[in-house]
Amino acid sequence: MAVVGLVFNLAKDVVPDEDEPPDAQAELDSEGTVLAVAQTLRRAGHEVVLIEGDERAWRKLENSGVDIVFNISEGERGESRESHIPALLEMLGIPYTGSGVLTLAVSLDKPTTKKILTYHGLATPRFAVVPVGQEPNDDHGLTYPLFVKPAHEGSSMGISPKSKVKNLQELKAEVERVHRLYHQEALVEEYLLGREFTVGILGNENPKVFPIMEINFAECPPEHNNVYSRQFKAEWDDSRYYLCPAPLSAAEEERIKSVALAAYRALGCRDVSRVDLRLDQEGNPHVLEVNPLPGLTPGFSDLPRVAAMGGMSFDELILGILDNALERYGLTHLRTRNQEMIA
Repeated sequence: MAVVGLVFNLAKDVVPDEDEPPDAQAELDSEGTVLAVAQTLRRAGHEVVLIEGDERAWRKLENSGVDIVFNISEGERGESRESHIPALLEMLGIPYTGSGVLTLAVSLDKPTTKKILTYHGLATPRFAVVPVGQEPNDDHGLTYPLFVKPAHEGSSMGISPKSKVKNLQELKAEVERVHRLYHQEALVEEYLLGREFTVGILGNENPKVFPIMEINFAECPPEHNNVYSRQFKAEWDDSRYYLCPAPLSAAEEERIKSVALAAYRALGCRDVSRVDLRLDQEGNPHVLEVNPLPGLTPGFSDLPRVAAMGGMSFDELILGILDNALERYGLTHLRTRNQEMIA
């Protein structure tokens, strides 16, 4: 049995100010998600200590007596916020689940992630970055349609049907919106016209790759522009919008999984991650993003969804993440199971 510190950032019921993004709380966890993870850990026989990942987390962690932290903290603020709690944990010498400080900081910086992927020979849409205070022009060398999003956000924040732009006028409007609401540089990518997929990965030396899930835009209104937005996730959660396993040939499946695993390793992910990809017109997979801190909301987030299609229950997924971390730290003696209580 382990004493597990569950560190999280809870979404708050607040109305954003006019100069704040309307989806400012999107990446934070609901009370239901936190309780679901905690209940799984307790059912397995672990003691759980709940800790909000805010400015007071240092003191709480320092005196918590935990053996390991199950980290789902998104951080409070800043472009490297997802790495803040892991940095504190490393300073305190406390083991934790998931990727390390550098991976979490880099993966939230989308332009830097794309540079690393390119270095490793992995295809990613061609891009340009527009700093705050600058206006885009058509000297970027990219081919329309383009896709505009904040450079340092996750959980589909800042993404809507209008993110896909077809001319300079629309590009200027979207870049201005990102600058105004998110106070950060805008990432402008070439929009790939092929199918979109997400791949969940669990493990380290011999990671398990879950069945590939395709985002089924065919079921959405045409005006949604084939964009996997926050609205898509919130309003269209029926299984017909998510094809898992995706209808692919064996060769296509193998290629997509291979690229996803290569991206996982290129970014130095540990224990668990989710990789989002799109195909170009020739059917070649391009990595859109690598998410080493994937959402874990039961019945909603992509990772639990693909895990379930791979025959793994929510309980098994959570304990799988923990067990991989315990193994990395040489703490396998703390592994436990209460088979009668785990679904």
